[in-house]
Amino acid sequence: MKPIHSIPLIALFLFLNINKAQAQVEKINQPVLIPNTEMWSFYSQILGQDMILFIKLPSGYYNNSKKLYPSWYFTDGNRSFPLIANIASIFEIPIPSEPELIIISIAYKIKDMADWGAWRTRDLTPTNIPSLDSSWAKTLTGMTGRQFEVKSGGAKRFLECVENEIIPLVESNYRVSTTDRGIGGYSYGGLFSLYTLFSQSELFSIYYAGSPSINYDKGVLFNLEKDFSISHKNLKAKVFMSAGEAEDSTMIYNMKKMASLLESRRYPGLSVTTCIFQNETHQSCIPASIMRAFRVLYNKP
Repeated sequence: MKPIHSIPLIALFLFLNINKAQAQVEKINQPVLIPNTEMWSFYSQILGQDMILFIKLPSGYYNNSKKLYPSWYFTDGNRSFPLIANIASIFEIPIPSEPELIIISIAYKIKDMADWGAWRTRDLTPTNIPSLDSSWAKTLTGMTGRQFEVKSGGAKRFLECVENEIIPLVESNYRVSTTDRGIGGYSYGGLFSLYTLFSQSELFSIYYAGSPSINYDKGVLFNLEKDFSISHKNLKAKVFMSAGEAEDSTMIYNMKKMASLLESRRYPGLSVTTCIFQNETHQSCIPASIMRAFRVLYNKP
C-alpha cells in the first residue's frame, strides 16, 4: 500500500521540477563542443596561408603519460572533422578498443565553405586542369558574390606541407608513434591519399581513399601507379578504398581497376580491401565509408 500512497507525492515532485525546468529554459550562445578535442593554428610557409589542425584525442590520453598512439591524418577537416571525431568516440565506450588513435584533421582558416572548396581543389589534385579551375571559380563566385581564383594541381606542395610542417608539429606536441601513421580522405581527399601512396609511400602505412576521384585528369593516377611499380618492388601499406553503388559507374570501375593493378604487382607487405555500399550515393556514402575504414584498417569492432 505504501507505493500507492506515495504516488501523489511523486506526481507533485515531478510537477514542481518540470515547472522549474521550464522556468530555466534558455538558449546558450556557445558552439557545441566535441569532447576530447583540441585545435591548433599555424601559418604554413609552404602554402603561404593560415591553417588549422583539429585533433581528436583518445578519451584517456591525459591519464596515461607513457602510452604512444598511432596517428591518422585526414584531409577536408572543415567539413568532416565532427563526423570523424564522433565515429572515433563510438569505439571508446564503454571500453576503448585498441588501437586507440589520435585523429588529426587538416583544415583552413576560412570565411565560409567556398574558401574550403577553392583550397581543397588546389591542394588535393595532382595536376592542373584550367577548365576545372574556371568552372569552380564560377560556381564559388555564384555562391558567395566574391571573386575566386581556383588553381588545381597543388598536391605536391600540399604533401610537402603535411610532411614538413604538420607532422612535425603533431609529433612534437603529442605522444604519437613516428612509425605508425595513416592518411585518409574522401573524393578529392581519396585522390590525394592515393597520390601520396605513389609519391611518398614511406610516409604513411595506412591509406584510406573513400570514393576517390581516380578519373581525375583522364586517370592520371594510373600513370603514377605504373611509374611507381617500375621503380619499386616492395610496398608496405594497408589500403582501403570504397564507393557507393549509386555513384557514377566510372567511380566503381576505376576503384576496382586500381585495386586489381595493386594486387597484380604482388608487393610484399601490401593489403588492399575494397567495398561497394549498396544504394549509396557519393554524398550519402561518407559516414558508412569512414566507419568501415575504422573497422578495416584498425580492426575496430
